[in-house]
Amino acid sequence: MMTTVTESDIQELKTLIQSQTEQLNTIQQIQNEQFHTIHKEITDLKLSNAKIEGILQSQQPFMQKMPDLAEKIGELKNWKQIGLIFVTAVISSIFSGTMGGVIGWLLRSAKP
Repeated sequence: MMTTVTESDIQELKTLIQSQTEQLNTIQQIQNEQFHTIHKEITDLKLSNAKIEGILQSQQPFMQKMPDLAEKIGELKNWKQIGLIFVTAVISSIFSGTMGGVIGWLLRSAKP
């Protein structure tokens, strides 16, 4: 009788060990798949980061020109103000009756 109990116990232990081994293999396979998925996502993020850095590098010359453009826009505003002052002066001289004097002055100063 001892032999029968021992053999059945051994068989039960073998079955338990085999079942646990299969579970561990399944868990390991799932973890490997998750690892590969995470690794792929990290690689994709690195590629995206490299693309963004490339775009920023290509835009850098334009960003460096921004202060120059702002200065030129400021100068353009000054010319607009000067033009507005000139137009206002011409219009006011029309209303004040001295247009002939202004036009004559402009014509005389334009001729060498």
